[in-house]
Amino acid sequence: MFATFTDWSMEDPEEFAETAKEIWPSMKAAGALSMRIVKTNDKCARSMTMWPDAETAQIAIEAITAVGTSQAGTKAVGGAKGTVLRELS
Repeated sequence: MFATFTDWSMEDPEEFAETAKEIWPSMKAAGALSMRIVKTNDKCARSMTMWPDAETAQIAIEAITAVGTSQAGTKAVGGAKGTVLRELS
């Protein structure tokens, strides 16, 4: 399993989360397994998306970033990605 994390800057994190909900079917069709959106402050959020593997994630990342930044005032400002070593719940 592979995870991608993206830090986003925007005017309204709650509105951003709603946009993410709307694009989720497309992300799932591209291979995403799950996604979380976390409000990190009044103007920022972080997304975490789980993928089956790095190749699937890489193919989808550019398209997802383009959709995420289509919301006025929203931009990707950082991120990380890597292989999931362990999952606990």
